[in-house]
Amino acid sequence: MVIHIQKCQNCGSTNLKNIIFRESGEPDRIYAQCHDCQEFVASYVISPLGYYHNGKGYESFLRGIHRSGEFMSGRNIKKLFLDRRDGEERAFTKVIEELKNKEKKSSKNANNKRD
Repeated sequence: MVIHIQKCQNCGSTNLKNIIFRESGEPDRIYAQCHDCQEFVASYVISPLGYYHNGKGYESFLRGIHRSGEFMSGRNIKKLFLDRRDGEERAFTKVIEELKNKEKKSSKNANNKRD
């Protein structure tokens, strides 16, 4: 068994956050971002039966299976790797932009409630 604590390749921090990204018809993705330097650290595609959310129950488990999409063919591993690497960088940038927009809206709503 190998146990590994993921670290940021840029600054070496273990202070990371996971961002769950869901898109209809596509498998769930997890993007890991460094809290300290904000760099993209890693991405994970969740395979069927690969996501377990403690405390959410059986229906949540079934939704995860439904959202996971189909397995990809492994015939051309190098092409799959290059496509994934390039696509994940672009996707991560988009996800972070969306996350920032969501955080701005949430902050603005919180400020409006105080007024």
